[in-house]
Amino acid sequence: MKHSKKSKQRQRATQLLCWDISLILGSLPSWFVSAVELLLRNRRFRVHMGDKTSAWRTQKNGLPQGSVLAPTLFNLYTNDLPVTLCRRFAYADDICCTMQAETFAELECVLTADIARITRYCQQWRLKPSVSKTVASAFHLQNTRAARELTVLMNGQRLKHDFTPVYLGVTLDRTLSYKTHLSKTAGKLKTRNNLLSKLAGTTWGAGAHTLRTTALALCYSVAEYCCPVWARSSFTHHVDSQLNSSMRLITGCLRSTPVPWLPVLANIAPPGLRRQAATDDMVSRILRNSSWPLHDDFVNHPPARLKSRRPIWSVDTTGVTDDLWRDAWVSASVVNHGLVPDPAVRPPGFDLPRQPWTLLNRFRTGHGTCRASLHRWGMAQSDLCQCGQRQTMTHIIDDCPQTKFAGGLEALHEADDDAVHWLQNTATKAFAK
Repeated sequence: MKHSKKSKQRQRATQLLCWDISLILGSLPSWFVSAVELLLRNRRFRVHMGDKTSAWRTQKNGLPQGSVLAPTLFNLYTNDLPVTLCRRFAYADDICCTMQAETFAELECVLTADIARITRYCQQWRLKPSVSKTVASAFHLQNTRAARELTVLMNGQRLKHDFTPVYLGVTLDRTLSYKTHLSKTAGKLKTRNNLLSKLAGTTWGAGAHTLRTTALALCYSVAEYCCPVWARSSFTHHVDSQLNSSMRLITGCLRSTPVPWLPVLANIAPPGLRRQAATDDMVSRILRNSSWPLHDDFVNHPPARLKSRRPIWSVDTTGVTDDLWRDAWVSASVVNHGLVPDPAVRPPGFDLPRQPWTLLNRFRTGHGTCRASLHRWGMAQSDLCQCGQRQTMTHIIDDCPQTKFAGGLEALHEADDDAVHWLQNTATKAFAK
């Protein structure tokens, strides 16, 4: 009897799922409905706690977590959400209701009514909105009312007011300055840079190619997430400072190295230009697709209220990243600027072992652990070389009779066999003294 009862429960659950599928996908071929049915039926779960395990239970609703098809099926299931006065933004089950109004009272009235309408829809179709995970927020520039909280109700309960809500991984704030989001992102990057530093020992560390690939996957992926949204914020320097640290780990350059050198030697475009390229790409795609809902927002955008704000539709989309990078490099006033005619081209020696690669870049930039620098930092009593002259990076390679390299810095920059031999032997001994 127990087995028969469980079989009937599973059969009933499958019938309910098939009924939902047939209702939503009734106009599609039967083979597609059958394929979706195979995805959803006979799904079971159990709970492990310590050394104990629960019995198997049949999942009667919901979609498989992590399934590629699940978000599409959920979008189909909720495609007939009721019309609301507020505007909705949805990504799968993350639904955001927004509205512009002159007063807080109007916002509260409309949002409460629209949420009640959506709640009734959810109850009808066996969906359960979470009151604890739903928050209300207000975005405005009235500093005198910065502490004002919205009173929005859902199922008779007041929603929590969040001054820094998170939507799709982006932390918003009252004035949309994105200061909180960029500070949090900088903290994540600092942690990931600590991981990257484990691969970047001074003498034994991984090669530049490995470090660059790791930094792009580990650090830049976080730093550039949703960057078209916040790229025009005045707080992007929080993220840029951490990306500069990432590039120093790739190149082995010291902290005193001029920032324009870092992207050139790491062979990664400057952070600001990468964000601009991502923004340009998104804007161009929106303008090309007139059927997209955002297209009308860009074409018929509201007038700018503040001169200090730069809305995304005001971005110039005519620039090319490499061309902009070349222009910026030409105007940069850094030592040994003439060594690199094109910053977008990978510099010679990129595949060298860690030690000669690090020394080579320090000679290129003129910033290394020579006696002059150590004396300036209070780490050496004298700035004199063994030959009696002031020891700078230029002196070691051009003037010192004990260490100078034939051909000077321009020949060393090519990173040929003679240059690598000099870096691994003569230059290393010069710093050791």
